[in-house]
Amino acid sequence: MDERAELVRRLDSAVQVLRHGRFGLYGPVIRDRFLGGLPDDVSPTGYRVLRFIEVSSPPPPSVSDVAAMLLVDRARAVRVVDRLAADGLVARVRDDLDRRIRRVALTEDGHRHLRLAGARRAELLGEALSDWSGGDLEHLAAYLEQLNDSVVRHLPWPEET
Repeated sequence: MDERAELVRRLDSAVQVLRHGRFGLYGPVIRDRFLGGLPDDVSPTGYRVLRFIEVSSPPPPSVSDVAAMLLVDRARAVRVVDRLAADGLVARVRDDLDRRIRRVALTEDGHRHLRLAGARRAELLGEALSDWSGGDLEHLAAYLEQLNDSVVRHLPWPEET
């Protein structure tokens, strides 16, 4: 394996641990601390849906879009959206162009929840990085921004039809 391929493999491994490791930033231990610091009883799946709606809008995603993001059937996505709607965090709205399509939009309470979640996420990240220097944080932020830009540039989503 060449040096570049090995470095990419190490990066992929680090991202996997960050994303899926028990003590990773998105692992179950940190997720429980994160969700436990929020006021509403939102499941990890519900939180993922709220974030998906936030970053997908406008226009808000459809229930089918939510199902595709969760990798579940539409019926399961409907149940998740129903729970979030019952909690007052999302509302179903009709599409402006095709009235047959129902979209899922954040309510004011949903936006408030995500603002609180953002502050909580930043607090936990600050704890995790408390022994990093300002320069190291600046480099990490710049590299992650560059990574995001590269993903968008080199791995674009297919055009919608």
